[in-house]
Amino acid sequence: MPYSTIEKLIKSLKQGELRAFSLKVKQNKAPEYFNLFKQIKKGKVHDNKENAQRRKYLYDSLLDSLNKKTDSIDANILKKLLNTETLFKRQLIKEAWKEVNKAQRLAQKHERFGFFIQILEWKKSIGFYLETFTRQDYFELLRLEEKALNQQLMYLKTKNLYMEILNLKKEMGYLPLNFDKEKFIRFEMEIPPEVISKRTLFYSRITKAIYYWMQKKHEQEYQLTKQNVLETDVDIDYAEYMIAHLEHLTSCVCNASFNELVYTMHELRDKYKQGYFGNNVNIELKLFYYAANYEVMSYVFMGKQNLLKEKIIEVEQGIAFWIKNLSKEMLIIIYSALKMGYYFLGDTKKSKYYVNKMLNESNKNIRKDAFDDATLFNLIIVFDKHDVEYQESVINKTVKYFKSSNMKDSFEYKFALSLKKNLFDNKIFHKVYDDMENQFNKYFYKLSDGRLYSENYLPIYIWLLSKIKNKPLLNVTKNWYVDKL
Repeated sequence: MPYSTIEKLIKSLKQGELRAFSLKVKQNKAPEYFNLFKQIKKGKVHDNKENAQRRKYLYDSLLDSLNKKTDSIDANILKKLLNTETLFKRQLIKEAWKEVNKAQRLAQKHERFGFFIQILEWKKSIGFYLETFTRQDYFELLRLEEKALNQQLMYLKTKNLYMEILNLKKEMGYLPLNFDKEKFIRFEMEIPPEVISKRTLFYSRITKAIYYWMQKKHEQEYQLTKQNVLETDVDIDYAEYMIAHLEHLTSCVCNASFNELVYTMHELRDKYKQGYFGNNVNIELKLFYYAANYEVMSYVFMGKQNLLKEKIIEVEQGIAFWIKNLSKEMLIIIYSALKMGYYFLGDTKKSKYYVNKMLNESNKNIRKDAFDDATLFNLIIVFDKHDVEYQESVINKTVKYFKSSNMKDSFEYKFALSLKKNLFDNKIFHKVYDDMENQFNKYFYKLSDGRLYSENYLPIYIWLLSKIKNKPLLNVTKNWYVDKL
């Protein structure tokens, strides 16, 4: 076992779990196991052969203890299948039949087709020993099995597409305007009626929603994620409930539904505290990640200065706490939110710090869109230095980068080009705004109340207005949000 394996598992335990397992080891085993457990918690363990054997025993015991407390749908079905096997082997046929029927009801209710197929196999084996089991019953099981196999294949196909587009989003972010639609047509798959199921529909919708996000078709994205939210129940499947709500947070921020976003985020945190999601540390990490990104963004776009300051402090403390668990992609996205939050608060130095971290850590394989965003943001920060030679140098490098990245049709390139063209004009910001008006109409879209909005480019729009009006950024943002400018 790798030296850090049991340390990682112990670190993932909550206080109640630590106390319970510590008490179990202390009461049931020799002192050397309890002492080793205490040493591992403190990070003071000598790696030798004797300890390695004890560590393996502690690791296996801890996993066994945690598995017994797992109450997920899949775990409950599996327990009933294990009960079925135990009873069947002891020739307790009627009892095994009752247990396998319990498993069947759970698997059917929650559309666990893989388990359902196993259950049907068990029913054929057990039914052979039941006097009441007829030939017609056997053929009915075959019919159910064939249907379940086809539903399972479609479910797997849909879920695999979901996993594929998640990786694609991680790699590419938004799709270029001239992307080849034929290569992505599979993400708009239709499900044949004979193999349709709720879970297949769920993953089909969420796959399409992400595809629409990548195309910046955010209204269609919102409708699909909202439908998934309305049709999932935390008491039935908390994992898919969480997936649905987290994806809906993305569509909320893309449609400027900031109050709904904040409300949804608080609701998820409350349900986690109430124990709806079990003792899943990964869910707690996800909640931190989404709140760090989207709540900072929401408070910026709503112009809520005090809430923004409080949230930034909370996020930076959270980064220190979760640093070993956050992926590089997660960190890049959080840095992106912090760079914007600090800049809108007027702290250019801290904003520049996070811009540099983004530029150093993102690349063409991990959120190229974040790298481009940081490059664009770096461009507006240079105007706080009031150094024209420095501004000119950075603008030229930025134009060159976007041009070499085949982005000549992009908002980023045209914005940088306009700054370059008007750099020495006394009314540079007015001129750039006029130059970019067509781009605002092209890359932004109108909300239902008529406001121009873009999750990515609104900060640039606000920045230009703040320069033209000579007002603080958050004041202009608040006017945009409250007065619907």
